[in-house]
Amino acid sequence: MSATDLKYSALVRELFGQPKHVGTLPRGPGVAIGEAGNIERGAWVRFYLGIGGGRVTDARFRAYGCPHTLAAAEWVCRHVTGRSVTEASSPGFVSAPQWATALEAPAEKLGRLLIVEDALRASLR
Repeated sequence: MSATDLKYSALVRELFGQPKHVGTLPRGPGVAIGEAGNIERGAWVRFYLGIGGGRVTDARFRAYGCPHTLAAAEWVCRHVTGRSVTEASSPGFVSAPQWATALEAPAEKLGRLLIVEDALRASLR
């Protein structure tokens, strides 16, 4: 399958084409950082979460990978901001299969979304 054979959902095209959370937060108290993956293997994600009062106050990411990987990282940042750390850590929120459904990602991309999930879990520890 070539890249031209892949069809991207409207949501993936939006999130990949117009990400609003790419970047970093200054390291220090109140900033949680977690990453997963490996650039040499084709996917890597690092989240920077601003934490205050038990809530995620801001979220940023850096990532390398396919459009589905970057779209999932952007989706997470958009949806994690404002949630309590407990809620953001819950299985109901941290769910690559759920994100795959929302993004209409093909089954072969689930492994990439699991890297996004691992990076989020690492940042919330």
